[in-house]
Amino acid sequence: MITGWPSSAAERQGSPTPQPVMRHTGSCIGSDSMTAMPKPIVMDVDTGTDDAMAILYAIAHPELELLGITCVAGNVALDQVVINTCKVLGAAGAGDIPVGVGARVPLKERARRESGGSHGPNGLGGIELPESSRGPSPLSAVDLLRQLIMSPPEPVSLVTLAPKTNVARLLTSYPEVTKRIEQIIFMGGSVSKRAEFNVWQDPEAAACVIESSIPTLMYGLDLFDRLAVDQASINRFRAHDHPAIRLAGELLYRRAESYSQFHNHGSPLGDAGALVLLTNPELFVTEELLVRIDLDGMDRGQTIVDTRREAPSPRVGVALDLDAARAASVFVETISAFAAA
Repeated sequence: MITGWPSSAAERQGSPTPQPVMRHTGSCIGSDSMTAMPKPIVMDVDTGTDDAMAILYAIAHPELELLGITCVAGNVALDQVVINTCKVLGAAGAGDIPVGVGARVPLKERARRESGGSHGPNGLGGIELPESSRGPSPLSAVDLLRQLIMSPPEPVSLVTLAPKTNVARLLTSYPEVTKRIEQIIFMGGSVSKRAEFNVWQDPEAAACVIESSIPTLMYGLDLFDRLAVDQASINRFRAHDHPAIRLAGELLYRRAESYSQFHNHGSPLGDAGALVLLTNPELFVTEELLVRIDLDGMDRGQTIVDTRREAPSPRVGVALDLDAARAASVFVETISAFAAA
């Protein structure tokens, strides 16, 4: 079995035990602000290889405060998503971050994909992380989302990197949360391609999210494949003695293998790019555009983006372009910060 991770107690003796990550709010990675307090965020994930990198990024970045994570079936079945999420938090040495168990199936129809696809059978590209003592929250994903959003004094950013089933159920069950969500960063959709997995897997849920009154920013397939980490950084991460940095390297290595037919210059960040958009919007070109989800026929699950300036509401912020080199550097620098924690 290819694991890329110490699998026995003897092998792990030579690896440092991950310590809880300490936040240095006076420092800054890839941003002009030196005094801002960390931005509170909640993540909704279907933890495959790129969601795992996004979790690592959120924990390491000094300008983010990860309040909690909710899980939904997507890249793999729900139980595996929860296992992966807890293991990644353990490898990162994260503090007491609650993990909520969410939807096993889409709102309307049976899941269109139930295997790991390019993420491998376990969702982590075959990487076998040590067992975690963490367990899921007693609250359901929807109830945990409500609690995490309503409790802080300031509005919370919701980062959804998976099918939108949990988020749609939240918005319909607890509409009061709309006033407490600063923005939704939405990994999904496409300007130029027919369908993207997170939308295609549950189109009704995606439609519910983009039609809400909450400011929403879409990071889609058009940039998904363009933001990649170079091979030298991957090699350096894989050789590192910090578990979180080494895990990032192994995840990138597995993704490079899976996407080798499309990339010969490194490994695409995939969903993790949405976190870079959140922390460093100055590296991206975005525009408010009319977006809707096709719910019928052969194009069901397609994201339709109308670029006409006179198009009616609802409008969604859409990331159209980026400085890929600088965005990749922000990711690499952020993950490297684990070594200084």
